[in-house]
Amino acid sequence: MEMTNGINIVKSKEKIQKESCVKKRSEDLISVLKGKKVTILGHDNIDVDATLSGILMSKLLDFLKIDNEFIIIEEVKRNETYEIIEETIGIDMRKWQVKGENPKRELFLVDHFETIHSGHVVGCIDHHPTKQEKGYEFKYTRKSCATAYLIYEIMKEVNFPITKEDVKMVIVAMMVDTVSFRSSKTIPKEAEEAKELARQYGIKYFQLERYCLCLTPIDKMSKAEIISNGQKWYNYNGHKVGSSYVQIYEMPNKELISEWLSSLKEKLRDTNSDMLVFIIANMKSNTTYEYQITKEEITRYVKNGILSRGQDIMPEIEAKYINR
Repeated sequence: MEMTNGINIVKSKEKIQKESCVKKRSEDLISVLKGKKVTILGHDNIDVDATLSGILMSKLLDFLKIDNEFIIIEEVKRNETYEIIEETIGIDMRKWQVKGENPKRELFLVDHFETIHSGHVVGCIDHHPTKQEKGYEFKYTRKSCATAYLIYEIMKEVNFPITKEDVKMVIVAMMVDTVSFRSSKTIPKEAEEAKELARQYGIKYFQLERYCLCLTPIDKMSKAEIISNGQKWYNYNGHKVGSSYVQIYEMPNKELISEWLSSLKEKLRDTNSDMLVFIIANMKSNTTYEYQITKEEITRYVKNGILSRGQDIMPEIEAKYINR
């Protein structure tokens, strides 16, 4: 009996510590942003998670009575990201499109931790932890299925009145970023919670799961669009590195891949980059093909499973440049 009581006491202390940490996170967010006009910004070449995270973050700050705006600085095109958000959520991304820079902006970054855009970065929420130190006033980064899920966590902390639309945005962001929970990025506990949330809110989970495999429609895309699909840029210890990817059902012929790699070699030169990383996720064989293109060579890696760019591939490349 005494041992049981002892265990209960330990569990109680652990629960108190966890609640204290949670409370501090939401309190820190409010403390840092209160009194500011906050501009929420997703990364360039904005994707589904960055867009839906920006919308959810804006809703959260509205609830906390913090003046804010979510903006998309780049031109919004009718691409895969646009279509997914329009078809699953019924939202037109163009609503948040703006033009021009403003150095007076107080930027809050979602789904990335650094930006080339003008303004003062006050904080970020990102599910891609990095070794690079950023002295932001607020930062919440950890491995997760999507940044939208991290924002959902804070919503729960402050008793935000979560709607069916909010839950659907979180689930869609998680599924798209993990290839419907097939990627190595998937956190099983979060995936199970997504399924339970869908049940609670009457969302057709399996219909979304099939849709969010998000195969890249390469037969409808130009070569330039294919090699730039999902493009992100990184600065690793002063080295410019770009990455892009396609998700396909099975590998195309070698001649077509050679054409893509030749175009990537030209793009490397034209963008004055140190490396371009091109990733092909083959859903049929559950295999990831990674091509590292540098001025000297093109190196191919074949890896079992659908690997996460942010969790598995880019951190290894970042480590190489940081260690240099």
